Amino acid sequence: MGEQDIKNKAADKKSAEEILKSKGVSSVEQKGATAFQRFMGSSMAFVIVLEIAICIFFGVLSEPGTFMTLNNFMNILLNSSQMVILAIGLTFVICSGHMDLSVGMTLILTSIVGSKAFKAVASTPELLSEGIYPHLGLGIFVGIAVALLTGAACGALNAFTTSKLKLVPFIATLASMYIFQGAAMVICNGAQEKNLPRIFQTYFGHRRLFDIIPYQAIVAVILGAIFALVLKYTRFGLHVRAIGSNRESARRAGIKVELTCFKIYMLMGAMAGVAGVFDVARYSTTNPSGHMSDSMMAIMAAVMGGTSMKGGIASVTGTMLAVLIPVTLQAGMIILGMNSYIQLIVTGLFLILAVYVDYVRNLRPKV
Repeated sequence: MGEQDIKNKAADKKSAEEILKSKGVSSVEQKGATAFQRFMGSSMAFVIVLEIAICIFFGVLSEPGTFMTLNNFMNILLNSSQMVILAIGLTFVICSGHMDLSVGMTLILTSIVGSKAFKAVASTPELLSEGIYPHLGLGIFVGIAVALLTGAACGALNAFTTSKLKLVPFIATLASMYIFQGAAMVICNGAQEKNLPRIFQTYFGHRRLFDIIPYQAIVAVILGAIFALVLKYTRFGLHVRAIGSNRESARRAGIKVELTCFKIYMLMGAMAGVAGVFDVARYSTTNPSGHMSDSMMAIMAAVMGGTSMKGGIASVTGTMLAVLIPVTLQAGMIILGMNSYIQLIVTGLFLILAVYVDYVRNLRPKV
């Protein structure tokens, strides 16, 4: 790398930092406060307090030995794993000032296409019915790769409609949600993918470290840690935040806004592909009619975790913690035997809470 390239990168970073500083979201603005003050004023503190309150509420109402158990909390972690993956991707999308309502359908499409690819490579139709997979390792590799590439392609379509066609992200991704759902149903004819090996469940889907911590939760946390560092410390993360803060200023600062938006949406699609792999690994089948509420729940987690719907402000760590809230609510209501329709009402109320918290925190005019 030449000296001029280093200077250009330094100037680019400085310009992006100035954009963030102009909106009061630069880390430089936070240096005057102590670590404790920053934490207490953060969304993370709110999320932790709310999660503790929910656990206490269900712990008191439920029968002893049902909710407040290590096994139940580990199940909550396992159930959170896929949602964490989706919410991390949405953190980048929302931070950039965009939206994606299609992530649930992308998950379904990637799981179906990946499963089809696995079966095509791992075995023959005759051997599949007998549960024999001569090329199991290669099939798993190809299935995962195809799922990720399919997700990235879905993200590229969303990026094209929002960046090139200039459609409003809400409308564009709502349309793509139906496209992906329809494509998934055409491919699988509305039926679950069968004849997938139980090895997915045995060695990853249901496997636990020390028979306690689910592997899927461990992988989700590792991915979260990586993307938290990416958002905070890399040039790409800086550009994401700068675009969300002020798109036009970011463009004038030399940031390739459209290219970055393509990267963001393709990242989101690939993350939905990872969640699709998690889904197949856990259930050893696909679920074409499920995941209808995944988008809303992931958006709720990202917003409650500190990602501003106005863009420019985000916290991957906060998002990961906030995912526990809807999943814990669902687990608690199931243990209490509450009607599934009531669960939808409660989820909707918490979505309103998430948006209101974001409004109070970032959008309400300062008086």
